[in-house]
Amino acid sequence: MLAAVDPGTEKFGWVLCTDDGDLIFSGISVIGDIELWAGAILSGNLGYLEKSALERDVLADMINMPEFIIAGSGTGSRDCVARLKKTGLKVRVVPESYSSIRGRELYWDIHPPGGIRKLLPRSMLVPPRSVDDLAAWSLVLHFLKNR
Repeated sequence: MLAAVDPGTEKFGWVLCTDDGDLIFSGISVIGDIELWAGAILSGNLGYLEKSALERDVLADMINMPEFIIAGSGTGSRDCVARLKKTGLKVRVVPESYSSIRGRELYWDIHPPGGIRKLLPRSMLVPPRSVDDLAAWSLVLHFLKNR
């Protein structure tokens, strides 16, 4: 099981994936809830994660907890990482260059545009919601690719 956060100053995107990088849950939470999220990861509380998830895909039992959390190195990272470590989670900080762009691409992979919008290049389309959670997913995929 892999987990990642895309930290920010007011909110953070998060994702929980299989060891192969397949999406289980992803969501966006206010930064004040980082300890609650970490507690859910540590305890295997799928209910908390499912309740606040924006995307759900693979159904999986949370038998093996992540050994570490992947965290992006961008805005808000220092505070977010410090707070995660205080909960007892191990954190690996990775570069998050282009993670927001990759998150937008992942959004359109999951939710392909329809109608006339499918004729436009995806780079011109703006998702109807924040994609911080999918930026976190892109960190996992990038981590796996470069491991």
